[in-house]
Amino acid sequence: MKNNGVNKAGKVISDVLGGTMFSKDNFVSLFPFFFYVVGLLMLYITNVYIAEDVSRDIDKLNREAENLHVEYVYLDSEITRITKQSNLAVMLKDKGIKESVEPLRKIVVEEGGRDE
Repeated sequence: MKNNGVNKAGKVISDVLGGTMFSKDNFVSLFPFFFYVVGLLMLYITNVYIAEDVSRDIDKLNREAENLHVEYVYLDSEITRITKQSNLAVMLKDKGIKESVEPLRKIVVEEGGRDE
């Protein structure tokens, strides 16, 4: 039995290398297989192109995220700088609004003192 398997494999290899595999009779019987292989190759090529597009999109989005993060940090520092009490006092002084110099007072309401 082993010898039969070796002879069969040798025959297939000699048919492929010799070109007899592509004779009309063999080609017609192997046409569905060739069609299947060509279809798989087309799917593989399509998958490679789609993967490259997705990779390009990911790189583009990563660069955009970096730029947005830099912009966020810059704007956050600007807002922090502008809303400091000393800067607000200078900006609002022109509009006639002054900074309070009196300390805050706590208003306490007693429970029984209010008319209900």
